Amino acid sequence: MPSSHSALVSSLCTSIAFRSGTNSDIFVLSLGFFLITVRDAVGVRRANGVQARRLNEIVRVLNEKHIADFKYIKEVQGHSPMEVFIGCLLGFFIGVAFSVL
Repeated sequence: MPSSHSALVSSLCTSIAFRSGTNSDIFVLSLGFFLITVRDAVGVRRANGVQARRLNEIVRVLNEKHIADFKYIKEVQGHSPMEVFIGCLLGFFIGVAFSVL
């Protein structure tokens, strides 16, 4: 269920925050990487999946009416916001565990 990409970048960002502090340059870089990855997981990939699904519906209708012969597009499902949130929480707790232990 959880997003592994979100868990990975969350864990990375948390570990860097513990090791280098939140005022370090590397933490700011990892925070930017985290935000971009989460935005991609919840927004861009999900929108691509919805668009591909709609295009495949159009292709199916065109193929049934023998207007054209198109191939179907691969439908890649993005993550729901809950999956990304759970992945971020999981990554945070893993990052804390590795930094404290």
